[in-house]
Amino acid sequence: MKTIRLFDEDAFIKEFEAQVLSCEKQGKRYAVVLDKTAFFPEGGGQAADGGTLCGKEVLDVQEKDGVIYHYLKEEISGTVCGRLHWEQRFSRMQNHTGEHIVSGIIHMHTGADNISFSLTDSETTLAFNVPLSNELLAQVEKEANAVVFSNVGVRAYYPDAESLAKTDYRSKLDLTQNVRLVEIEGTDVCACCAPHCVRTGQVGLIKITGSESYKGGTKLWIQCGERALEHYTMLLGQAQEISHLLCAKIEKTATAVEKLKAAKEAAEYELVGLKRKAVAEAVAAVVPTAGNYLAVCDFRGDDLRLFADGLKDKVGGIIVVLEGDDNNGYRYVITAKETDIGSLVKEANAALGGKGGGRDNMARGSFCARLEKIKRFFEV
Repeated sequence: MKTIRLFDEDAFIKEFEAQVLSCEKQGKRYAVVLDKTAFFPEGGGQAADGGTLCGKEVLDVQEKDGVIYHYLKEEISGTVCGRLHWEQRFSRMQNHTGEHIVSGIIHMHTGADNISFSLTDSETTLAFNVPLSNELLAQVEKEANAVVFSNVGVRAYYPDAESLAKTDYRSKLDLTQNVRLVEIEGTDVCACCAPHCVRTGQVGLIKITGSESYKGGTKLWIQCGERALEHYTMLLGQAQEISHLLCAKIEKTATAVEKLKAAKEAAEYELVGLKRKAVAEAVAAVVPTAGNYLAVCDFRGDDLRLFADGLKDKVGGIIVVLEGDDNNGYRYVITAKETDIGSLVKEANAALGGKGGGRDNMARGSFCARLEKIKRFFEV
């Protein structure tokens, strides 16, 4: 016998009584079938309702061939009292109804189809098969909230076959029977099996929080109702903290960040100049030699390379410049003006626990060896 779906009759039922028709053990859980239920089973991109039956936690709710199965850890029988986790259910109703409003408005503007939908307890995502500009999304958000503020009716119903054939409605599936439509006055008609608000004012607020390109179209993130309030509260807290750190009024934080960024870029430019000056001074201080040259210095990255490159006119042999210490190993740059260093670098890596290489007669890498051993290898 198919389960009577109380959430179809009234989405605001929080508690109900029902008769247990069967309770069968399946693995470590019991699959309970009731004659009627207010628990929405997983479906249509929405997770199953949570709650209790006779005080026992409902772990999952699934539907098969019109029969709804409630999964519990313990066995139950007789007449049971069901209680939904109402805050969770109502939040999902707000976000699912908000999604219909947004999708309906986008469809009216562009004719776009909603190709995917997911509603979890942390986020709501929806995707469309056409690109959507930021300007259009701003307009959609404004219109969606106007629908919320107008507090129009939301109707869920099963039309007969004749009425269904005459109705223009959105659907991701090619449905032919037992089609449940959710109609938002003046905004949208969509096939959907989930519980919804009964008036748009219950959605509270709709905020599009993100978008990205997706399979040639657009994917959106939205927050509705209490979740939108929580999201705004989080963002406001972040903005207040940033305002405090920048010693700027909250409405002036963007300007303060721009000034801080400009100051940082100026300081980095000045630092680069100072590093280049330090490299040039270090090169000038090296006494010319016809043999090999090895030095341990504080330069890093490109500065280490520039120091080695600057020594080519002062060193006739192999140039080895290192940064690091015996405990942590050494980063190296090896080069020479006249001598090909290719085979030497391979031998050095093998002998000194090194790795690295290069081209244009300059190699970069690291050694895992003590300084004295490195000096002996390069005969300096």
